[in-house]
Amino acid sequence: MDVGGLRAALRFDSGGWRRFAELGCVWGPEWWKRSSPPVIAAIIFSIARAQRGAVLRNQRRVRGRRSWLIERWDAYRVFAEFARSLTESMEQWGPRPRPIAFEVRDTECIRAALAEGRGLVIPTAHFGGWEVGARFLADLGRPVNLVVAHEPNPTVQRFMHQLRTRHGIRLIYSDRTVFAALPVLDALRRHEVVGMQIDPWAGPQGSHAIDFCGAPARFQLGPFAIARVAHAPVVPVFAVRTGIRRYELRTAGRFDPVTPADAVTALHATVRAYERLVRERPQQWLMFDDVWRDAAAGAPAYEMVPQASGLRRR
Repeated sequence: MDVGGLRAALRFDSGGWRRFAELGCVWGPEWWKRSSPPVIAAIIFSIARAQRGAVLRNQRRVRGRRSWLIERWDAYRVFAEFARSLTESMEQWGPRPRPIAFEVRDTECIRAALAEGRGLVIPTAHFGGWEVGARFLADLGRPVNLVVAHEPNPTVQRFMHQLRTRHGIRLIYSDRTVFAALPVLDALRRHEVVGMQIDPWAGPQGSHAIDFCGAPARFQLGPFAIARVAHAPVVPVFAVRTGIRRYELRTAGRFDPVTPADAVTALHATVRAYERLVRERPQQWLMFDDVWRDAAAGAPAYEMVPQASGLRRR
């Protein structure tokens, strides 16, 4: 193993640590599952300097500037929420998932869209228990695909792939090129469900600048652009964690984009719903990168959709 590989294996987000965490999440006693996440979160909070700084800046934008101690307490709460979310998601993706309670607002909106037989795009974000919410989608009666990024730590990739696909959910890896849209389009044409992120991680290409918590941030236009090409309905869903193994899934309406302007309008409406959630429960906003770092309000939006590869719209 070279020096780079050794460093990746020893990082706090390595595959080895994830496998160790899975043992406790799946096979550990109930008292461990309930009491260990805050402690582990405190350890990670103390050593993950870059992530801690990003969370502090993001939370300051949402909550406003406050005292040194309160700002760090609220940043720690984000790490604690992530630890609890990770514990329950690993338990749910594991070989012996415990019963979990979902309260779904406007479930008929989702089922009616699926009944049309045109596939369904579900935009979501790194908020609350978004990975646990994917388990609900598997109960809708159609195959479920999640569009995910490659793990930043290569030692995690294989482990997370096996974990997420254990219960039949398929993964589509995004490499941020026009070709990444092709398997998504194929899944929609098979009348399947596709979950995609809108989080502000991209540069100008493939994203759109929208005012978010008082400053422009770039959000992914891709879910709405692909739905436009595939003639598929869009129902954004966000998973709010309300207690131990208890979640509320909130929908943000239904959209049927026909034109590029429709796609942008749908993204704006979805981001407004996302912002309301972030302001309501900022501790569940699980963003560990600077959201406003590269925002440029004047940059144009681009649609990264399959017609750039020579495919025609249906």
